[in-house]
Amino acid sequence: MHSALFPDIAAREAGLLPVSDGHSLYWERSGREGGRTLLFLHGGPGSGANARHRRYADPDIWETIQFDQRGCGRSAPLFELYANTTAHLIEDIEALREHLGLERFDCVMGASWGTTLALAYAQACPERVENVLVEGVFLATRRELDWWHGKSGAGAVYPDAHDWLMHGVPETLHDDPPGFARWALAAMQTELAAGAPLLAGLDDPDAEAALKDSVIFRWIAYEELLSQLEATPQSALANLRAKGRDKLISTALIEAHYFSQGCFLEEAQLLTGAHRLTMPVHIVHSRYDMVCPLQSAFDLKDAAPDARLVIVPAHGHAMSEPVFKVVRNVIAGL
Repeated sequence: MHSALFPDIAAREAGLLPVSDGHSLYWERSGREGGRTLLFLHGGPGSGANARHRRYADPDIWETIQFDQRGCGRSAPLFELYANTTAHLIEDIEALREHLGLERFDCVMGASWGTTLALAYAQACPERVENVLVEGVFLATRRELDWWHGKSGAGAVYPDAHDWLMHGVPETLHDDPPGFARWALAAMQTELAAGAPLLAGLDDPDAEAALKDSVIFRWIAYEELLSQLEATPQSALANLRAKGRDKLISTALIEAHYFSQGCFLEEAQLLTGAHRLTMPVHIVHSRYDMVCPLQSAFDLKDAAPDARLVIVPAHGHAMSEPVFKVVRNVIAGL
């Protein structure tokens, strides 16, 4: 099937940018040199940038810029949580903008956690952002965080997956998402300090049964099961094997770090500060997104001065062709 995305394209330029507190960021740009600038902010936090993100905007018109956020991908040090907060990431975007000699971005685009960071950056630096495009809105509110790991939220739709996620977790935390996130972070750090031996099951079918004892694996596999409308444990495992050990660790660890701290934002900060979004805000959200419920997109639409919302029917959280088509059309209209 022909993809709605533009064809594969290599990065035209890439580098490693030293920023604060010992971190260095991998960054790249592709597409038209001197073209309109689209900054793509990846999800997770901790999932990293990838080649597909270069393909949303027409490379004959747009220059797509992306980077691996602190602690993940090709940035260094890998898995580092020190000085890794939303405020640091906003500073990093500004450092990258200045490094590239840009006055502003013509569009800042994010998906999932990337929407959180895009909105936080646009509110902090509205004069640097011409347009915002957010897909799968996540506002980092307590309601959203409780939904994801709560028994009465996504756990009520996926009770089998939630029960599996809670394997080995103290029973008092089974319906305490903040407490679970803190417990999971500590368990992941212990697992990583030991070299994450249970993740050997990713590549060794004989060790596959031990994966259920890995908090890192269960955290990510649960997210994978919720992200696809027709996901199975077998398809989730196949997808996670394709992503690889380091990506699983960075995503699980950094997500737990951020989510245990409310993503280092005040409660409802992105809604109460939405009046600062003086630029057009283009919102794309799927109706059956089980990771980021649609209500958040509606809340953002109502709070931002110049916002428009497109709902993708019969689609879940993971970006695929129905969303690609909508996103491509939105960018083409900017």
